[in-house]
Amino acid sequence: MQPVDRLTVAFIVGFAAILLWHAREVPAWPWLLLADSLVVALVVLLARLPARGGFAEFIGGGYPFILLAGFYTQLGVIQLDVGHLHDTLVQRWELALFGEQLSVVWQRRMPSTVLSWVLHGCYGSYYFVLMLVPLWLWFAGKRDGFRRAGFVIALAMYTCYLIFGVFPVAGPNYFYPIPTGPVVEVLPARFVYFMLGTGSAMGTAFPSSHVVAAWCMVYAAWRDARALALALAPVVLLLAVGTVYGQFHYAVDALAGALLSIALMAAAEPLSRALERRPSREPTRDARRRRSAA
Repeated sequence: MQPVDRLTVAFIVGFAAILLWHAREVPAWPWLLLADSLVVALVVLLARLPARGGFAEFIGGGYPFILLAGFYTQLGVIQLDVGHLHDTLVQRWELALFGEQLSVVWQRRMPSTVLSWVLHGCYGSYYFVLMLVPLWLWFAGKRDGFRRAGFVIALAMYTCYLIFGVFPVAGPNYFYPIPTGPVVEVLPARFVYFMLGTGSAMGTAFPSSHVVAAWCMVYAAWRDARALALALAPVVLLLAVGTVYGQFHYAVDALAGALLSIALMAAAEPLSRALERRPSREPTRDARRRRSAA
């Protein structure tokens, strides 16, 4: 098993513990637990595929990107049934740090269609950034970089999902009037609101996983595709700003996401090495016997 496999199994154990904690409130918990168990079985089976070569290597290194949507959906199911949110606490943090609800007042004070186009466009590029980095590394033949990207995105999103599971926050769009007017009529804004309206899971606002995952993808590209990382960095910076301007996240969410991404970048390499099982250099009993006989 690779480091990302062990990380995935550890995450599912923690995720299942959160699910069982809320079993009384979540009627579908047996089916969700079964789905998690099947993922563990699939991860174990993937570890038995050839270590190198084509499809097996692509899936073995990139499957965390596929699993993210499933776990995100499961979080939404759990939070809808549990119905306990911590937005009032986060709103107090927002007032303490910024003196106002920045995500609510900012767009109303600066109703610029140009600024809206740029910030909503960068916010909507989140899905593009998430897919571009691993595919770029794969087709550039950077197999080690591709596997690192899979590990980094798994670490980033699994960490966010566990936080969401124990500290759900819905975000300002659920508590304040949704922005209206020309600012939200530009094409990127309409696209973003459409995506959120069809696939957003409640309780996944703090910290901003958009900020965490996007910065971690820049980090994943830095070693093997530095030009790509430098090109994506300003987009990701504006993405973080756009989470607040578009009223998708509290400013505290974006700040927490930025701080968490820094911590995870620092932890990624040491954790990956710790999870990598290295073959023992100590000779086996049979090898020692053969040496003695020789």
